[in-house]
Amino acid sequence: MQSLNNRISRRAKKLFLVVLLKLIPDIFSLILAAFIAYNYRFENNRKDQLKISPFGNLNYQFVIFALICLWVIMLFGYNNYQARHNSIFINNFRTVLRPSITLFLGLGFFSYLTKAEFSRSIFIWFFLGGIILIALARYLIHIFLIKKLVSTKKIFTGVLLIGPNQNNLNSYTDWLMENNSLGYKIISRSVCTKIDLEWIERFENLVEDRKVEEVILLPGIDSDINFSKFVHYLQDLNLPINWIPNDTGNLGYWQIPHPQEGIPFLTFKEPKIPFLGAFFKRVFDLIFSFLFLIIFSPIFLIIATAIISKEGRPIFFVQLRVGKNGRSFKMLKFRTMVKNAEVLLKDVDNKHGRDHILFKNNDDPRVTNIGKLLRRYSLDELPQFMNSFLGNISIVGPRPALPRETAAYSSLYERRLLVKPGITGPWQISGRSDLDLKTSVALDLNYVTNWSFSRDLLIILSTPAAIFRKKGAY
Repeated sequence: MQSLNNRISRRAKKLFLVVLLKLIPDIFSLILAAFIAYNYRFENNRKDQLKISPFGNLNYQFVIFALICLWVIMLFGYNNYQARHNSIFINNFRTVLRPSITLFLGLGFFSYLTKAEFSRSIFIWFFLGGIILIALARYLIHIFLIKKLVSTKKIFTGVLLIGPNQNNLNSYTDWLMENNSLGYKIISRSVCTKIDLEWIERFENLVEDRKVEEVILLPGIDSDINFSKFVHYLQDLNLPINWIPNDTGNLGYWQIPHPQEGIPFLTFKEPKIPFLGAFFKRVFDLIFSFLFLIIFSPIFLIIATAIISKEGRPIFFVQLRVGKNGRSFKMLKFRTMVKNAEVLLKDVDNKHGRDHILFKNNDDPRVTNIGKLLRRYSLDELPQFMNSFLGNISIVGPRPALPRETAAYSSLYERRLLVKPGITGPWQISGRSDLDLKTSVALDLNYVTNWSFSRDLLIILSTPAAIFRKKGAY
């Protein structure tokens, strides 16, 4: 607990430095860029009103203030203000350029749709001025302040070196001391010949006793069969990971190391969707599910009528599933089984084995005739769009898990609960019920760790073909 409190305290100090050295200068740079652009465009003739359909006339200064706020939000969404080592010690201009271009392309499209009478010159001057002034301010702060603070050891990141032998540790200790401009200070070192419970206890004691902020994993330790589990363990401790690799294949294919700008180590992407990505994903889910429910409402009515006429009520099958962060919710499906299906479960064979946590039978006698048709084309899952609209699940995500599955999860499998489950996902387009648990979970872990919005769109576009192939649909 003391170690956790120390890390929170040091992270708070880093966050203060980020605000002081990056956020505040960025805001002042944007205000100055806006002032220059506005006064250059309207030097002799101030224009107070801007017409934006359908919002009517808006105050020009208000619009510029809103653009400054949007720009800062975009920079925040692209992780410019994280309390991490490379946010302070490394001057990476690409983290400014990408969100800035994205924002102004979006604004250009918005102004075209709304026929906004926004001055193109003020738009261009503000855009160019903002980028140039932010880049200049960050460069000057990095050269004249951060480098000086690093060289005098006023600011640093305390690291724990972990290697397979003493020679390995000594070699990289010397190298880090020679390259002290990176901003790392070696707090402690540990030889790890085998990742097991005994060594984990020694590691925990090191982290508790020393002011460890990040971990550097040296070449050779990745040859241990438990390396992937140790990486997950460090992520659970909220300890940033730097890795100098040997390619041994013990990661699990969902763990893809990434280079860091200005730092000669690889790191691992945190298994979560970024704030801005999660926001856009939720907006997309709302719009997509709403339109789907409206457009396909006649199909819903036909299926509901067929179920009532053939099998009687209820129309829906309601089942408890586990969502994001282990929260339970009631998932909806069109009913495809007889009414006393749960009672008859003990008499039906499970293709995975009697005691397996997943139940599948490709000729389940409890499934009704209309149920077989609905399952064949995944029509029984259409009501899940109501769950998506309500926010229980997403359009794309890991397979919604049953409570008995999550009760048996290891810490590795629990990572699939870090995002909302989905109506479709990598498991849906890769074989559905034909997949075993290990393969299904591996696909989900890859999705969680390497999420992107373009990948969501690709999965959505691939789903109809998977449905009509009928593979694993029973």
